[in-house]
Amino acid sequence: MLSFEEKKALFDEYTELTAVPVSLDRINYHFEDSAVAKTIVIRFLHPNGNAFVYAGYLPKEETNKGYLSIRDADKKTIHELVDKALAFLKKTADGYEEGYSELWFDQRGDVLRLVYDNPMWSINLPNGQIEGVFKTKEAAEGYLLDESFFKD
Repeated sequence: MLSFEEKKALFDEYTELTAVPVSLDRINYHFEDSAVAKTIVIRFLHPNGNAFVYAGYLPKEETNKGYLSIRDADKKTIHELVDKALAFLKKTADGYEEGYSELWFDQRGDVLRLVYDNPMWSINLPNGQIEGVFKTKEAAEGYLLDESFFKD
């Protein structure tokens, strides 16, 4: 089992997290750039070595109020859990991370880029000009399909 100091050092490696002292000498780690309302990634890192990592991507019955205990977890497992939590919190309510993009092609070799600019989807030409803007990914994909583009 990793000690409090070892876990703290591990969490401090994540420059996007901010340590916030709370009661009973515990520390929370916040992710201020979260795309959703939840910002606490690590809750209650306690001097006894226990802590909880955000796991809102799992079904509620598999977590304790949306978190998993890492009391007995090894370094690799903790890194994996924190990485999953951050990846999930970077995604918007739509399920896409800001700036997500896909390339679409047509039979002539033309290429368009579908880009998520929360909360809209834009279709961009290779020179960066915007071909169109849509409220949903489905609408943007419909446009691309109507124009005979396909995703590789």
